[in-house]
Amino acid sequence: MAQEQKRDQMVRLPNPSAQPFVAALKTARFFAVLFFWVTMVCVLAHATAFFLMEWFGLYDVPASEARATADPAPETVRGPAARRAEAPAETWLSLFESTALAADPGELFPNVEPSLKSRKPAPSKPAAEESVADEAPAPEPSATEGVVVAEPGNATGKPAPLTPEQRRGRALYYRNLTTGLLRPARIIGVLSAMLLAVTVFIYLQIALLGRLAGIRQLTRALFVLLLFLWTVLPWESIFEGFRTSALFDFEMLLEAHTARLGAAPGDWVPQLSYYGRFLITPVAAVLLLAWSGIQFASGYNRSVLANE
Repeated sequence: MAQEQKRDQMVRLPNPSAQPFVAALKTARFFAVLFFWVTMVCVLAHATAFFLMEWFGLYDVPASEARATADPAPETVRGPAARRAEAPAETWLSLFESTALAADPGELFPNVEPSLKSRKPAPSKPAAEESVADEAPAPEPSATEGVVVAEPGNATGKPAPLTPEQRRGRALYYRNLTTGLLRPARIIGVLSAMLLAVTVFIYLQIALLGRLAGIRQLTRALFVLLLFLWTVLPWESIFEGFRTSALFDFEMLLEAHTARLGAAPGDWVPQLSYYGRFLITPVAAVLLLAWSGIQFASGYNRSVLANE
């Protein structure tokens, strides 16, 4: 009985008449894989730019620079002491040399040594000034209290933190670099996505003409790829005001990020629109493209590898 069941089972054998179709499918598969990875890299590049901006702050200009632009006094008029007085919290995060200079009381008392002034008062003070000094707390110890003086042995192994000017220059550099990379990546991504859809369609037509297996997987891959095209095509050129695309313009991302930071805390509509355009859409595009690639690989195994 078991032997009769084994005889009734279908055994798939190589189809000799399918060899010309298999050769054409291999060529179509090569270009499909090429267009697939080019499109995937372009979409991942745009998604990575959003993550670097939102969670790593790579393109953010320091807040001190924004305050400097709002200050009516020009930068050339203010000296180093005025700049340190405006931003006292940022001086100890800068280089150790600037920290020691900011904490040096010699700027206020040039004729008195800092060590002698911090230990005992001047002997030539009147009695009235001494009584006032006893009642009011002396500001000198509070200026030097808690300040870590840089030593040659400790400062050798620690990298100096970036100043606000250096962080601003770094942010502008990465902004220009990302703009120069994403602008051609957007064009290449849209063109490769369209060529990928055309290649998969041609592959499906050859498989149907040769009456090969894997038609269901190939058809599913084609329609999933059409959904992917809906997420990457620049629809703003056709529909006015519709700017949702996984291959977005980086300048639009910068403007939307600035508008989101300036929005009211209780207003959740701009927040939802921002994350929907620049986070959910690229992630959905990556998932759709990966699912289409998996279905296409399954159809290729059934249509080509089973006939070799």
